[in-house]
Amino acid sequence: MPNPDPQTCEVKIGCAWIAVSLDEAASQHIMAVKRCPACNGRVALNGTYSGPSVRRSLYHRKARNGCPLKPDTYTGQPSLHPQALT
Repeated sequence: MPNPDPQTCEVKIGCAWIAVSLDEAASQHIMAVKRCPACNGRVALNGTYSGPSVRRSLYHRKARNGCPLKPDTYTGQPSLHPQALT
């Protein structure tokens, strides 16, 4: 399993999954289905607003322990999400 950038996600455009930054996903692909680049589980975006800057993060819609992008619950054994989007 590759070591993905935690500041990216994949958005479904047509029949293809395209890796984009979280900022681009939130501004240009608002309604697109988004998935985790590590485990392919469905994700949504959060934003923390502090003055003029925005800090974005992704969160899994269904929690699990096999995704390396979730260090608080990750068990050390990477695996695809049981409901992985293809």
